[in-house]
Amino acid sequence: MSARVPLDVDLEDKLLYGLTPTRLVYLVLSLLAAFTLWSGHWAFAPARGAAAAAVAAVGAGAAWGRWRGRPVDRWAIDLVLFLRATYRIRWRRR
Repeated sequence: MSARVPLDVDLEDKLLYGLTPTRLVYLVLSLLAAFTLWSGHWAFAPARGAAAAAVAAVGAGAAWGRWRGRPVDRWAIDLVLFLRATYRIRWRRR
């Protein structure tokens, strides 16, 4: 008896607009943070709008962004690991 194995078993599931569950969480959390910034009364409307747009743009970049075929969050993780391995912080007592 022969059986066929599907070739796309290791691919991540796409939920909405081609986003995986992790990327969808990035988008939803950034949109919630942008709405929180916009609905607060900590500054004038143009400043709140600019801050909310910046947070939403960062979230959209984290959700859909790719550079050289790799997701942006993987690049960020690799950058943090590289900086952690390369640079050491020393606290000096005076």
